[in-house]
Amino acid sequence: MKRRIHFFKARGFTLVELLVVIAIIGILIALLLPAVQAAREAARRSQCTNNLKQLGLAMHLHHDTKQMFPPGETSGRTTGTAKDKPVVPHQCTWVAFTFPFIEQGALDAKIDWTLINNDFYSHAGANVLTLMVPLFFCPSDTFPPPRTSGHVKGNYVANNGIGPSIEYRDGPGHTTPAYMERPGGMFYMNSWLKFSDIKDGTSQTVMLSEIRCPKDPRDGRGQLHYPEGPLYQHNRTPNSLVPDEIREVYCFTTPEAPCIGTSTAWNNRKWIMTARSSHPGGVNVLLGDGSVRFVSETINLNTWQALSSPKLVEGELPIADY
Repeated sequence: MKRRIHFFKARGFTLVELLVVIAIIGILIALLLPAVQAAREAARRSQCTNNLKQLGLAMHLHHDTKQMFPPGETSGRTTGTAKDKPVVPHQCTWVAFTFPFIEQGALDAKIDWTLINNDFYSHAGANVLTLMVPLFFCPSDTFPPPRTSGHVKGNYVANNGIGPSIEYRDGPGHTTPAYMERPGGMFYMNSWLKFSDIKDGTSQTVMLSEIRCPKDPRDGRGQLHYPEGPLYQHNRTPNSLVPDEIREVYCFTTPEAPCIGTSTAWNNRKWIMTARSSHPGGVNVLLGDGSVRFVSETINLNTWQALSSPKLVEGELPIADY
């Protein structure tokens, strides 16, 4: 008997079938990527929220210990003539005052708080000028490089009210232009506010928000230990693309954080810096009661400006409306 041998022809994918499979995989990836990116951004925003809560706790602990909040910046005094205001190094920002309350006692120990006659960044705080603290960085942004001068930068800035913020020392007339009276925020030169000064209520007043730091190391926005850096103003709504107004040498504009130079030196400085973040749609803010809220970039400008003032503003909208 003859044995039959069967030959089976191997079958593979046709070109059309292969293209269809690739197309389906491409569609699935296209559908999946936004979901993955949204989940990652949600996690990053949650971490940013936690950073601000930790800074809020530090502010409250500072108040419990010192019976006042830290100032936005200081003008050093050697005589202690101002009532109820500590004698501290000149041009020290709010950032350094938080170190003992954010588990950065080692950094606080590097500061010589007795050197009150010179600038903080060149004398009392020279040893912390370049040291990064991860708590001050929003994970939705990339770590900004320090300024060319070595000043470390961060993403969290203190509410300076309605700008422009103008250099002055203990009163009007010290600089050109002369000190401009303006609606004050929570933090300004020698502010040292107390809970009792927040007449509008702690849940209606912003303490801190976010800022985008251009990656150019020559840009000065967000530098933590120099007065022209860790403050911002409420002149414009969050993420506004109206250019910031800062010192010429510190301005290196980008599409996300535009700027123009409006001053040339410390003694004629004035600046308006807007709260901005890498979060889509708005910014996180820390309120005076220690809570953190996400504020939409479409917030009513009058409401946004009212939230900057610790004083009751006539016609202010309730906080739920933002």
